[in-house]
Amino acid sequence: MKILVILFGLKIILKGKKSEEANAFVSNHISFLDIIVLNSLIPSNFIAKSEIRNWPVIGHLSSKTGTIFIKRGDKDDIANVIEIMKNYIKRDKKLIFFPEGRIGNGIDIRKFHSKLFNCVSGSNSMVQPIFIRYPLDYPINIKSDDSVCWADKTQTLIKISLRCLGKSSTDVMVHFEKPINASNLNSYELAKESTNSVLESINNI
Repeated sequence: MKILVILFGLKIILKGKKSEEANAFVSNHISFLDIIVLNSLIPSNFIAKSEIRNWPVIGHLSSKTGTIFIKRGDKDDIANVIEIMKNYIKRDKKLIFFPEGRIGNGIDIRKFHSKLFNCVSGSNSMVQPIFIRYPLDYPINIKSDDSVCWADKTQTLIKISLRCLGKSSTDVMVHFEKPINASNLNSYELAKESTNSVLESINNI
C-alpha cells in the first residue's frame, strides 16, 4: 500500500504514537483512502465490506494482504468473521476495522458499533482508537475536505482518485489515541471508550 500513498500524493501528518502492544486498531471512516493510509502505517489485516473485493486495484491489493471480507447485515457471516478475528488475534496478527458502520464526514463521528469488538473483549488484548481526517490545507485550514469524503454522494472512487492524482499532495491527519486494555471490558464498553477517545481528539483539534 505504500506505493499507493506515493501515487496518490498522500501527505500523512501523525499525532500520537502507534502502540506496539495493540492487537486491534479502530478508526472512523471517511474514504477508500483510509485503507491505503492506515495499511501503510500498520502492517495488519483489515475487516472490510465484501464489495471492496471487486474494486479496481484496491480490491486486488486488499485480497493479497489478508483482508477479512464481511457481508454487512448477514448475522451468520458476522459471527463467523468474529471467530476468524479471534484466531488472528491468538496468532499475534494485528487487525484494523471501522466500527461506525457507515462512511462519515471527517467532522464528527457516529457511535461505534460494538459487534466486532467481541474479537478482543475480555482478553489480554489492547485496542488503539484512531482518528483520521483529510484537512483542506494543513495547518492553515484543518476543516474536513469534502472532496475526498464518501459521505458526499457525488464523490466516487474515480472522482476522488482523479482529484488526488491531479494535486501535488493531499493532507491526511492521523491521530493515534491512548490504547485501551480490553481485559476487563465487554464489547459495549470497548466501543464506548473508543468512541469517546476519538470524540475527545476531534474536540481538541
